[in-house]
Amino acid sequence: MAEKNYLWRGGEKIAVEKEPQYFTTIITEKNSLRKISALPGVEEIKPVITGVYKVRANPESIDEIMAVVRSAPIDEVAHHAYNPVGDASTRYYLTNRITVKFKENTTIKQIEKIMRDHGIKLLREYGTDSKTYLFEVTDTAGENPLKVTNKLAKLKEVVYAEPDLINRFQPFYTPADTLFAEQWHLKSRNDVELVAGADVAAPDAWEHGRGNRNVVVAVIDDGFDISHPDLSGNGKIVFPKDYVDGDTEPFPTKAHVDYHGTPCAGVAIAEENGTGVLGAAPGCAFQPIRFDLSADDNLLWDIFDYAAQHADVISCSWGPVPVYAPLSSLLTEKFHEIAESGGPRGKGTLIMFAAGNYNAPINDPDNQGFTWRHPTVGNRVTTGPILNGNCAHPDVVAVAASTSQNRKAAYSNWGKEISVCSPSNNFHPLNPDELVPGRGIWTTDNEAQGYGFTNNSRYTGDFGGTSSATPLVAGVAALVISANSDLTAKEVKQILEETADKITDNQPDPVLENTKGTYDNTGHSEWFGYGKVNAAKAVQKALTLKGDPDTTLTILKPVAETNSKLTASGSEKVFKIAIGNKLSVRLTGPAGKDFDLYLKKDDIPTISSYDKRGYTQSANEQVIFENATPGIYYVMVRSYSGTGDFTLKAELE
Repeated sequence: MAEKNYLWRGGEKIAVEKEPQYFTTIITEKNSLRKISALPGVEEIKPVITGVYKVRANPESIDEIMAVVRSAPIDEVAHHAYNPVGDASTRYYLTNRITVKFKENTTIKQIEKIMRDHGIKLLREYGTDSKTYLFEVTDTAGENPLKVTNKLAKLKEVVYAEPDLINRFQPFYTPADTLFAEQWHLKSRNDVELVAGADVAAPDAWEHGRGNRNVVVAVIDDGFDISHPDLSGNGKIVFPKDYVDGDTEPFPTKAHVDYHGTPCAGVAIAEENGTGVLGAAPGCAFQPIRFDLSADDNLLWDIFDYAAQHADVISCSWGPVPVYAPLSSLLTEKFHEIAESGGPRGKGTLIMFAAGNYNAPINDPDNQGFTWRHPTVGNRVTTGPILNGNCAHPDVVAVAASTSQNRKAAYSNWGKEISVCSPSNNFHPLNPDELVPGRGIWTTDNEAQGYGFTNNSRYTGDFGGTSSATPLVAGVAALVISANSDLTAKEVKQILEETADKITDNQPDPVLENTKGTYDNTGHSEWFGYGKVNAAKAVQKALTLKGDPDTTLTILKPVAETNSKLTASGSEKVFKIAIGNKLSVRLTGPAGKDFDLYLKKDDIPTISSYDKRGYTQSANEQVIFENATPGIYYVMVRSYSGTGDFTLKAELE
């Protein structure tokens, strides 16, 4: 009877079996590659991350090949790849490292004994208080990392023990077929394959500012042309990092087939300089972080740890294909830590991930057969469970895509985990030659470095996918933080969801024939999340919660009053009233219109902290706050239905 193998990931015990054709080898000598490639039965060798290669071999001789790789004169580490049982489309590649978290009461001596007993060598500690470590599995262990983690997981001192897997990602893009000379995703109109309202209302949000240079958007991707005029400017680029070349110049290169980071960055933060394009938050700073879209858990921890030291928002336009890819416990905890206390403000960094371009569920534990298109090898089938662990993390903003016609992008992944959507292009998820309506996105493009979408141009209108939708939401989030830097990352996420437009799509998708374009009783759609991001509404909400007054009524005489106007149903105005005695506050609204009146005392208001005090329905009806004690008051007037002028009067008793 074959020995059962298990892989621990994100606290879950996954039954796995050896992949019949693939193994990984960790190369320490350059000549080893030549020697391995010359072995009978070796069909292909490709790098997966720095120093680690995947080898495809004849299934009948793979064990013999691995034995030769492990012995002199090659003498390199080799580990089987693994599949979840019954799911040949999901493949896990091992390194020679593992992550282990010990219980708080575990002593140093106990940890050292466990290291000796299991042949593991300490490489690093993740923080000084977490008791979470990265270990190398040495020859002394006599077993591969998978088996070592299974033994460690049974110890009473261990919270979790997981292999340090190699994560391979796809950039979530596919170019459209035509060019358009305008950024409709920021402000749309009625035109060919375009409807008014398909945009994110960026110009209306810009009335309150185009972003603050102190607010940093990190884009983690494959390379950035930081010489591009729209990615430049005084104080524009901050804390750059290149995890491919090990320097601070994260330029794309053709050797690494880089093409993706530059257009993503432009959608989020392209500078306002009189030429080219605008990002959603042109005034915000840009932190470019380059990696080669393949990394083990340890490197990803480093990347996100570094980004979160400086960034208010992190945008990631990449992720796994539709296979079973749960997030490691190490990264699960790191994402939560970043969301809670990361960032330069210490109020959390908002992490955003693209949902993906396969028309696939984010999480389907019962999948029996899902067909999807790999961008280089064509259509494939996943027969086991599907899970995108990045997007399923509760603190992450998972972003889907809508189109220039305010419908679901045919390719956009979906599920209960989707937070919001934003506009992007459209294409068929299985047949790139089949026409589906929708315009492309105009943004920055590579020219001198890397590969571009449009030849001989630093701009392109051929960008799209959830790769474009995600940095657009990141830019809107940066505008929200610029408007109110007191907000936590959790509050910014809530604002994006609460103020999103409830677009609908009653037509079935062209492949699965799903109809998920409406909203349940919680206001959530599996296609659109809580709706399409609206920058204007989100920024206005941030200003309202800041208590940033339209008018300050300081009571220096018996009566002070102001006249104002609400111009849209659901809009709000906030007034700050400073008093030193008891007073009454009265609201007079337009006839036949419902205006609600809310009060908050002393501190700056936060979400849901206002106390509703009444409403007015006619020109002569007043709402009165009587005998208020001295202090600072924030009064919010909100239109429940309709628009019109109103008068707010504060009067000393």
